[in-house]
Amino acid sequence: MIIFVYNDFFIIVFSGFSSQTRFIQTNRDLLLTVTEEVQLGERDQFNWKFNDKNNIIRLLGGEEVVSFAAYENRAEFFKQNLSLRLKNVQLNDSGIYTAVVSGRKDVTLSTYDVRVEVSPVLLSVDSVFNSSESCNFTVSCTTELSPSISRSFTCNRHTCEEASPAPSDPAPSLQLYLSDVSIICNHSNHVSWRKDTKEKQQVCPFGNELILMFDFVSTRC
Repeated sequence: MIIFVYNDFFIIVFSGFSSQTRFIQTNRDLLLTVTEEVQLGERDQFNWKFNDKNNIIRLLGGEEVVSFAAYENRAEFFKQNLSLRLKNVQLNDSGIYTAVVSGRKDVTLSTYDVRVEVSPVLLSVDSVFNSSESCNFTVSCTTELSPSISRSFTCNRHTCEEASPAPSDPAPSLQLYLSDVSIICNHSNHVSWRKDTKEKQQVCPFGNELILMFDFVSTRC
């Protein structure tokens, strides 16, 4: 047990500091808890903070709860046990979350290193223009959250190349490109990786008949 005295009020903290790493997918709710028992004095504060500088929620004197604008509709605070629920987490919610009680000094009760994993990704073929010697096709890469990206490619029997220079992507965590044999949609960040692929030969078979193996619209030149 640690006892802090501030302006004749006591901050009593039972047990010790804890630190954890949490992995969570996008669109899920994140629950952060304080395992220590805390008794706040009338002038004391309890805060949940993000990356040590952004306040999420503040409890004043054990009674008044202050929600900060950036989290007002996303954070749910449970005063009885000081836990925090962060709703619908996104990639930019990755970071360090701390539970801090403040008197004359700041005392960190819990620290969470939260790492938001990327959501599943879908590669779809939007259109194909096929002939016996060439094939032009457009593909899209989408996730649940990020804006979709699309690319158009031109292939002959030997090589494929992008039909025009790639635009700047609205979602930097998404990549859409060709390998020797595949079309690849990649969704990644520093802790996770998802991908979806299709074989180029299945999209552009260069035969007399176009094999309809995917859900797309095909137009023969």
